[in-house]
Amino acid sequence: MSTENESVKYIAKRLGVRFKSPALILVYEDLITKKLHMRTMPVRGMFKNSSASRLAADIKDRHKDFLESVPVVRIEKLLRIIQENMKGNSLDVSLNVVETEFSVDPEEDLNKLDDVALKRKKEIMDQTFERNRKKPGDSDYQYDIQIEFDEEPGTVEISEWDLEDDDNEF
Repeated sequence: MSTENESVKYIAKRLGVRFKSPALILVYEDLITKKLHMRTMPVRGMFKNSSASRLAADIKDRHKDFLESVPVVRIEKLLRIIQENMKGNSLDVSLNVVETEFSVDPEEDLNKLDDVALKRKKEIMDQTFERNRKKPGDSDYQYDIQIEFDEEPGTVEISEWDLEDDDNEF
């Protein structure tokens, strides 16, 4: 009986970009030898206006053994940085543009997005959740945190639907 984790041979440690001869640079650990290696994955067929999401899926599929633990959104984000650099933007400008594009605004109404954009926002939220999640074994992990909130009069918002209405009995 084999588990999913037994099929994993490599763990991605770092992933970066190279601008001249565009490529993704992966530093990974071989789980058998316990050694770190570097792999250069050339980005072929990328233009200023190419679909970064389609290209990210192709790269992940082409290098699936090495990129299994890397979310497609992260690869897409790095490809967008390369694209912004191809457009002539500096690294700082490229990073700002891509960070804005790959962030979720808490005030944004996600109900107004199409299915593709909504899926992308959910992937970004999942990636952010996983990055911030505290797991058993983490140095700052605490089990069963209980917090008492002080409620001062007037700080609790009351809504109409909270109030009982005797007129509407079922």
